Amino acid sequence: MTTAPMVGDRLAELLDARSGQLRPASQVMAPEVLGAARLHRYSFSRTLLRRMADGGWRVTRPIFDLDDQGRGQAVYQIDLGGRAVSFVAYTKTIDESEHSDRVVATNWEISACLVEGVVDHDDLRDLEPEVVGQESGRFTSRVMVLTRGNRSVRFFEYVIDQLATGEQPDPDQVADAGYLMRSTAFYGNGKFGMRSFLGYENDHPLRVPYRAQALCAWLFRELSLDTVEHCAHRRGGHDAVGLDDAWRCYFGLGNATGLGLVPYAFNHPRVLHAWVAAREIALANVRAMPGTPDRHRRLREVIARAVEHFGSGTAEDCTPFLSPQALAPAAGRVAAAFDACADAYRPYGDLYLWAADQDVETTELVVSLLIELDTEVDELIDELLLVDEAVTVDPTMTVGQAGELLGDRFGWIDDLDLRSADADHYWWVISQNNEEPRRVPRERVEDANQHEPIDIALRIDRLRTVLEGCAPDETLSSVLARFPEQRCAVERLLMSDRTYGEPRDNPCDRNYLPLQLQRLQLAMYGMDNFKPKSTDWLRVTFFQGAPRAADFADAGAGAGAAFADDWIFPVRPVTG
Repeated sequence: MTTAPMVGDRLAELLDARSGQLRPASQVMAPEVLGAARLHRYSFSRTLLRRMADGGWRVTRPIFDLDDQGRGQAVYQIDLGGRAVSFVAYTKTIDESEHSDRVVATNWEISACLVEGVVDHDDLRDLEPEVVGQESGRFTSRVMVLTRGNRSVRFFEYVIDQLATGEQPDPDQVADAGYLMRSTAFYGNGKFGMRSFLGYENDHPLRVPYRAQALCAWLFRELSLDTVEHCAHRRGGHDAVGLDDAWRCYFGLGNATGLGLVPYAFNHPRVLHAWVAAREIALANVRAMPGTPDRHRRLREVIARAVEHFGSGTAEDCTPFLSPQALAPAAGRVAAAFDACADAYRPYGDLYLWAADQDVETTELVVSLLIELDTEVDELIDELLLVDEAVTVDPTMTVGQAGELLGDRFGWIDDLDLRSADADHYWWVISQNNEEPRRVPRERVEDANQHEPIDIALRIDRLRTVLEGCAPDETLSSVLARFPEQRCAVERLLMSDRTYGEPRDNPCDRNYLPLQLQRLQLAMYGMDNFKPKSTDWLRVTFFQGAPRAADFADAGAGAGAAFADDWIFPVRPVTG
């Protein structure tokens, strides 16, 4: 997604002010650390719900026309403090054999969009063929996000049946269930004619990267819970009940994602830097804090919830990640470590230093736990996420100057063994059959024009070889006139001027593991429960434990964001 330029570079100022306290890029951008990232206080899902509470956003449901099977139309209207947007959903049932996690599936049980303004029945009629058509549809700039998904095959009908008979779900039956519906895509930013990100007015509440998509996902999750309760009441009549206090917020929205995330991260180094830098600044802030009773109470609270959350989770194999059950004792060790350093002057910094000597999943769990204590970045996060990705090649730059930049910014490529036979094993391409990013052995694809240019380390290495053969005082314009194929590498060299912009890996290597970079991105979106299904794709959960629309409606004046932010580490209910 293209993001709008920010005024000044506040992020650079914050980084400079903490230059001696930040974790180095050599650590933070290492593949194994990227692959241990977790949902944290500045993930998009968390910041959205805080803004909703702070802004007094309210959700109503003017249209909810579903039959006994949950088929029909629904509209959720959101008042964004004087500006309305609407979530419009068309629902049906399809055969189980048609359920698919693939982006290119053509039939979905839920097709929906987020639309500017109030929606009436004429709008519902006009939008339906386009929204249900998904990729074949065409939209006006009034439409901000397009999404779709299916019901959970295992749990949707089971939960309805339980509620219809007056019973709550049996925890042993839902086991690892974190959702009742599963989404696949959240399209935006001008695709299919929708509103471009640059088309949002400067004062628009959704003029923050991914905020519209996160709002759309939260409302999709609300639809899933409302639909289950609606169908249960239709099926069970007077015997039916809704989800009780233990269950009403437990289920989130499922999501499945694959290789499509990887090219985005490699092609947007300044965006990636903004995401990671916000987290690292918050961590540096907390590490420098002295201990206070309120901070101790909050940290002990979230650690205790993490222990219980992981302990109530699944023990299924989540390789290369740890399962929830495997993380439970790690969270217990975190609690003991904090008790041991709680009386120190800077106990949170001491806790991090302890965690830095543990396994990488424990380290990154502690990072996310500590960030719960930061509030400074929350005041700036909306601004910090707006980045300028433009780059201009200075034709007067010399080979010597470019070589110095290359050494400073890409010296880490020497650790990748780029001259090995395995280093250039994969092409990354867009499949002509399904229009999805794929990686294939080079010998299987003849047309290099299909190539997705994410072979950054290899390109920079080739550029270095070219520069080494040129005179130090030769200009880049002269070099590019002789080696025009190096222009992309030169532009990337100049664009890579941020600390945390480059994943220190080679996606073309035979042994590259996409799951690690995918997890970083999904954690920043606000997803959790990482369950790999191969080396290339995984399932996750969005907004599990988060408040529902009624919670925002019930919040009194001055309630602030506390209720909207205290939902992480949900515990599976123990009552049947």
